[in-house]
Formats: sequence, C-alpha cells, structure tokens
Amino acid sequence: MGPLEIDFAIVGQGLAGSLLAWQLIRLEKKVLVIDDGHRTSSSRVAAGLVNPLAGMRFNAHPRTNEWLDSMADVYQEIAQALGKGAYFHPLPMQRLFRSPEQRRFHRRQLENAAVQPYLAESFGPDEAGPAIRAPDGGFCQQKTGYVALPRLLDDLRQWLRGQDALIEAESLPGNVAADEDEVRVGERRAAQLIFCEGYRVRDNPWFDWLPVQPDKGEILRLQSSQPLTHDIVNGAHWLIPLAEGGYRFGATHEHRQIDCQPTPQGRSRLEQGLEELLTDATGIEIVEHEAGVRPATADRNALLGTHPKIRRLHVCNGFGARGALSIPWHARIMADYLVDGALLPTDVDIARYTPTP
Repeated sequence: MGPLEIDFAIVGQGLAGSLLAWQLIRLEKKVLVIDDGHRTSSSRVAAGLVNPLAGMRFNAHPRTNEWLDSMADVYQEIAQALGKGAYFHPLPMQRLFRSPEQRRFHRRQLENAAVQPYLAESFGPDEAGPAIRAPDGGFCQQKTGYVALPRLLDDLRQWLRGQDALIEAESLPGNVAADEDEVRVGERRAAQLIFCEGYRVRDNPWFDWLPVQPDKGEILRLQSSQPLTHDIVNGAHWLIPLAEGGYRFGATHEHRQIDCQPTPQGRSRLEQGLEELLTDATGIEIVEHEAGVRPATADRNALLGTHPKIRRLHVCNGFGARGALSIPWHARIMADYLVDGALLPTDVDIARYTPTP
C-alpha cells in the first residue's frame, strides 16, 4: 500500500480498532491499522461477557436492543465472511442476588417494560445448581452469552494482513503529526487518524482531556475435574463455561495500579471469590492468570468524535466493561460519521467534553 493511498489510519487493533477497520474497509476505504502486537490490549484479556443488565439494580442502557441487534449481525457477518465458526456464544445467565435488597430491585424491574425482555422469575437458594452457592437465590437472565474475543481478534488480524491493512509498530505521540492536508504516522501519510488505543488515550496529548477512568481487571482461566455449570453465573464474580472446555472466572477492579500485569493480590482475591461461589473448589486447576485495563468513562458512555481543533484526528474509545456488547454498534456509527458525515449521538460525541478556549 502506498503511503498516499491511506484514507484512515487506526491506532490499536483491540476490538474497537478491529471492528472500525472492518466497517471502513467494507465501505471501500483504504485502511491501515497500527498495533503494538496486542502488548497493551484489554480486548485480548477480556472475557467478552454479554450482559444487558448492569450493576446492582439490574439497569439496562436505553440502546441495549440496538446493541444486541448490531452485535448479532456483525459477529455473524464476520464469521461468514472469514469462513469461521461462531464468535458469539449465547448462554443463559444465572444472576445471583448478593443481598436480600436485590430481590426488591428484581421485583421492581419485572414491572419495567424496558427491562422485562431480559428477566425471568427468581429462584431460591438451593436452585442454582449443586456446584454453586446462592444463599440469597437469584434469577435467570436472558439474551446473554460471551464473545470469543481472542479468536476473533486473531482471525481479524490475519484478515487485515491479507488486506495489506496492518503493521506491527508502536505509535508514539512523537511519531504523529497532523496539519490541514494530512496526518503523518512515522513515514506513512493518511487523510485521517483514529485513536482506538484503550486506556492509553489518557496519555495521548491530543485527547488527554477526556475523562477516561482506567479500571484494571484480573481474570483466571480454570480447568475442573467436575462440571461446575452449563450457564454463566454472575454474582460477586462471574463464571463462564467455555465452548472449547474449561472456564473463565473474574474479575477484579483496581483503579490505582494501572498496568497489564497480574498480581499475587489479584489472584488471592479471585481464589477467595471462587471458594465463596462454589460448594466445593477441590479438583480445580488455575491454568492462566491475566490482567487488562478497561477504558471506562466518567458518565459510562463511549467517547467518539473529532478533535475540536485538529479535524483530521479522531477517537473511538471508552467502552468499559460493555465492549463486546456495544462496540459493534459504535463502530458502525463511527464509520458512518467518518465516511458520510452522519451525526453522532450527543451522549457519545466527545463534543460534550470539549475544553473551553
């Protein structure tokens, strides 16, 4: 690819950068993704959990239905185009009440039309399955599952290579320059540049004013000599049975030590959580311990849009823990914005945070 042929350069091949590249290439644009070999990608570590109801009160985002529809379409489209197996694995979820008060929240939400599609009636303490402790009971949640993110990102990485649309390099601020005519990344020139670099956007000199709130999470991969659950279990921690065998268990939350290194403290907290969730934790082997940083935001909405002064620089970021569910929709609207000038919703447009002169 000649350097003058690049319409859009993208920094980061996590889920946001990969799906934005997918959408732009499908719109027949020349794209170059610049990635550091997933060295700092939280998407590689994330469990890909799809959960329409967030928090202790089981609230749904107003766009949850749109996110679910877009997610199903995009992941299926990619699987079919690449000739691969399904990336999204639908599984019911057992939401475990963490207090008697949560039973009241559940009863109220049963009367909420916006949340009803995802809810079922509650169950008692002894109905979560023989391996699971549920002292306060819980309820079954619908339209849940997980996305096989490592396999998806590996397959998209190979596809991008086949499109001559990927280079492995670290994009440092000193290597980037922009003027009225073009953007330069090292020796390469492009018409536009989009930063999809996750929590590292807080150190980006063009977008460091955005209110990113990094949230480090640690996760375990498990093998068990006995089956633990056929459904996703979500209480103080979540447990996901994987299609290829084994389980993922997580996650911690850390807002001070922001890096991608697993810690003994994080492992200890997870092991304690596993003991509290399972009736019997014998026969379980921890085969992997990973850490990543979620790019959460102050208002829990994504960060999409254009630099207020340098109009060739853009950002697509801030998806927090809901990336597997919400990024397909956001990547579509970002591509339409970049290519056709479609308006971004005000609640995700970074114009809401544009610094005053």
